[in-house]
Amino acid sequence: MYLSVVCNSAQALVQLNRRACLELVPLLPSIIGSVSLSPASASAATVDNTSDVKTHMPSMPENVAITDKIFMDVRIARKDGSTYVRDDLDGSFENTVLFQRIKIGLYGKQAPNHVEKFLSYIETPTNADIEELLDNPYPSYGRSTFPSLDQETGLLMGGNIPSLRVKDVAGTTALTYGNRVLPANLWIDRGGGTRISHSYKGLLTHRNLEVLPTFGITTRSQPSLDATHTVFGQVLWDEDTLRFFRDLEDIPTYSVERPSGLDDFNTGEVATTVYNAQREFFRGAAKTFGDDRVSKLYNGKLLRRMEVLQVGRL
Repeated sequence: MYLSVVCNSAQALVQLNRRACLELVPLLPSIIGSVSLSPASASAATVDNTSDVKTHMPSMPENVAITDKIFMDVRIARKDGSTYVRDDLDGSFENTVLFQRIKIGLYGKQAPNHVEKFLSYIETPTNADIEELLDNPYPSYGRSTFPSLDQETGLLMGGNIPSLRVKDVAGTTALTYGNRVLPANLWIDRGGGTRISHSYKGLLTHRNLEVLPTFGITTRSQPSLDATHTVFGQVLWDEDTLRFFRDLEDIPTYSVERPSGLDDFNTGEVATTVYNAQREFFRGAAKTFGDDRVSKLYNGKLLRRMEVLQVGRL
C-alpha cells in the first residue's frame, strides 16, 4: 500500500513542472501519513518476514538427539593457492580467501561407535604426554583437508589427514602416522535405532567399509548413499555457514572425463572411448615410472585448497 501511494505520487510529480513539484513536496508527508497499518497487520507482517528467513535454512532430521557439538575452522585459498594478505588483486570471488567456523552436532545415541571414532580425531588422548606429542602427534582433523566435492553424489569429502596411511603391519591391517601404529577398525554400529537416510543437506556420513577417518557432508539429498554409508551427525546451520556452503558449491572441480556428445561426423562416442583408453594408458605408465603427480588429479577435486585450521568441542 505504501508502494502504491509513492508510485502514484511519483507519476503525478513527473507530469508537473519544476515549480509544481516544489509546491507538492511539503504535502508528501501528509499523503503518506494518511495510510497506516493496524497493529495487528504490522504484527502479521513481522511474523511473515521471520518465517521467510526460516524457510531458507535447510531442514534436518527430526527427533534425533544431538549428544556432542564440535567446530571446525576452515579456510579456502585463492584460485592461485595463496592465503596471505595481498593488495595487488581485485576483490573477485576467485581472489578472496574464505574463512568459516562450521559447527557440527553428533548423533551419539544413533551412531555411538561412529561418534566415538570421530571424536578421537578431535581430541588428544587424556593420558598423552605433552612433550611426546610435540615430536610424535596423533592424527587430527585439525591438520586435515577437504579435497573434493563429488558431482555425482553431492558429497563434500573431508577428514583427509596427510601422512595417515593404511598399511599391513605384521599381517594385520593398521593405520600408520609418523612413528605411531594405530588400530584400523571399522566404524560400524551394530544394532541401535533406525538408520537415518541421506535425504537432507548438511549430514555427516562415513562409508561403511572405510577404516580411514574420511567423512562426507551432503550438499543435497542423496538417498542412494543409504546402502553404503552411515549418517552420524549434521551441520548446525546459520546464515553465515549456509552462505559459505553456497560459495563452496560454486568452486570448480576437476574432471578427468572427456565431455560427451557427438560432433558433426557422429564420432563423439568413439572419440570419448579412445580418449578414456589413452588417458588410462598414460596414467598407468606414469605410475609405473614412479610419477605420483597423476594421483593428485581425480574427479571432483576442488580446484581451490580447503583446509582445516583448528577443531574443538563446543
